[in-house]
Amino acid sequence: MHILTDAENQIVDRLRLAYYEVVPAEFRTFCALTSRISQAVLSKFSIVNELMPCQLWYTNQTQNYVVGFLNNQAPTAEWNGHVVCRAGNVIIDAATQNLEVKLGVQVPWVVVARRFMVTTQLISRARLDNNAMLEWFYPPQGVVTEPPEEPSALIEQYSSLLFQKISKEAT
Repeated sequence: MHILTDAENQIVDRLRLAYYEVVPAEFRTFCALTSRISQAVLSKFSIVNELMPCQLWYTNQTQNYVVGFLNNQAPTAEWNGHVVCRAGNVIIDAATQNLEVKLGVQVPWVVVARRFMVTTQLISRARLDNNAMLEWFYPPQGVVTEPPEEPSALIEQYSSLLFQKISKEAT
């Protein structure tokens, strides 16, 4: 696994901070779109990355919530999965707001988390200020993990704006 350089980590952190200064908040629960935007931005900086389907878990002392790959028997208009952008030893999730919008759980809008360096069902975890935990797991076996296609014009528009903003901040 490629470990990001300090310069690449700085770009990822700038992406995290700038994301919703550029991308409209109305897209904050669209994981396939937000991950594809992150992917396009990182590609513009020549940082190797890929989409990574997963489940997003929120846990605290009294609650457990899961987003992604649940209730696969009932077809819905909405994709039944979750996806993040993986770059080297980190994941970038710009759709954690699924937890807040759908379940009322307060979480950061964009999370960058270190990936585990060993093979396990758990991909990554991030401890929140309230001692709750966000965890990303590989999807269960037998589910459709291919994220839906998203409008390429939107991806190009917002990835270009983010690239420009991050590039200006770097100089």
